[in-house]
Amino acid sequence: MERVAIALSGGVDSSVAAYLLKEKGFDVIGITLKLHEDEGYIEDAKRVAERLSIPLYIFDYTEEFKKTVIDYFFETYKRGKTPNPCVYCNRFAKFKFLIEKAESLGIKTVATGHYAKKGNLNGHHVICKSHNPNKDQSYFLSFLEEEQIKKLIFPLEEIGSKFYTRKIAKKLGLPTAKKKESYEVCFIKGDYRSTLIREYPNYGIGYFILDGKRIKKHEGIFNYTVGQRKGLKVPYSKALYVEKIDPETFDIMLSTKDRVYKKSVVVRKMNEIFVPSMEFKATAKLRSMMVDEPCSVHVDKNRFILEFDKKQFAPAPGQVACVYLNDCVILSGFIEESF
Repeated sequence: MERVAIALSGGVDSSVAAYLLKEKGFDVIGITLKLHEDEGYIEDAKRVAERLSIPLYIFDYTEEFKKTVIDYFFETYKRGKTPNPCVYCNRFAKFKFLIEKAESLGIKTVATGHYAKKGNLNGHHVICKSHNPNKDQSYFLSFLEEEQIKKLIFPLEEIGSKFYTRKIAKKLGLPTAKKKESYEVCFIKGDYRSTLIREYPNYGIGYFILDGKRIKKHEGIFNYTVGQRKGLKVPYSKALYVEKIDPETFDIMLSTKDRVYKKSVVVRKMNEIFVPSMEFKATAKLRSMMVDEPCSVHVDKNRFILEFDKKQFAPAPGQVACVYLNDCVILSGFIEESF
C-alpha cells in the first residue's frame, strides 16, 4: 500500500482530499504546518484526522515562515509593489516544508486540496488547469518547480467544484463541511492595510501626480495599489485610477481608465519549466481572477515580455504573471513594469 502525506490545512478541501485518498487505498498520513500565531486551523485539522482515523503530524515552521513569507509581504509593499503571498508561499514555504517533512517520514508523495491537475508537456511535469475554470488554482501553483511537481498529487482534480466537495464533506460528517472559505491573507487578522500602517506608521507619504503636476499629499503608499479607483479623493472630470507608484519618491501617478490599460508587460522570471522557443504564442494571466488572454511571449535569460493581443487592465508591479501552453503552466514570474 503506497503511503501519501496529505497537507491537512483545517479546511474542507484538504479534508475531502484526505478521504478520497483513503478511498483509493492509499496509506494516508496527515501533515499540518504551524506557520503563524492563529492556531484555529490546527484544531480543525486534528478533528478531521480523528474523524478519518489517520495519523497527524504537526510541525512548527513559524520562524521560517516569518523570514520567508511575512517579510517578503511587508517588504514588497514598502517598495510600492503588490505582493502575492500565496504564490510565493507555495514554492518557498508551504510545499518546500511539506515535501521536506514527508521525506523525513519516508514518504515520497505529497497531496494537497488544491483544484488543479498534474500533466506532462513535452516530457516535463507541469501544473495544469482544473476541469472547472471557475475553481482553478493553477495560477497559485505557478511558481512550483518541476522537482516539486513530480512529488505531488491532487485528489480533487476530478471534482473541480466546491459545491461537490462540500457535499461529500457533509455526507461524511466532517467537521469542516460548513467552514467558510477564507480570501484573506492567512497571517494577518483583519485588514492588511491597517496592519501595514500600524507596523510602519507615516511610511511612504508622497504626492498624487496628475498630468505631470502635484495635486496634493496622499495618505501613504500602503493605502493604494495600481488600478485602484476608490478612495483617491481627487476631484476630476473623469474617474481617476492609480497608474503607477514611485518607490523612490512615493509619488502616485493618477490617470483615466484608458491609460491604465497596457499591451506589454515585463516580467522577472521566477520559474521556467518548458518554453518551445525564445518567441512563441501562448496565453497568460496577470492576476488570479482574470481569464488567461492570448499573447506573444519573448523569453530572455532572466526576464520575459508578454505582448497581449488586447490591452490588459492595470498590470501591477510585484504581482505574478503566469504563462499557459495547452492549459498547462510553463513560465511565471513577478511583473516589473508595463507599457
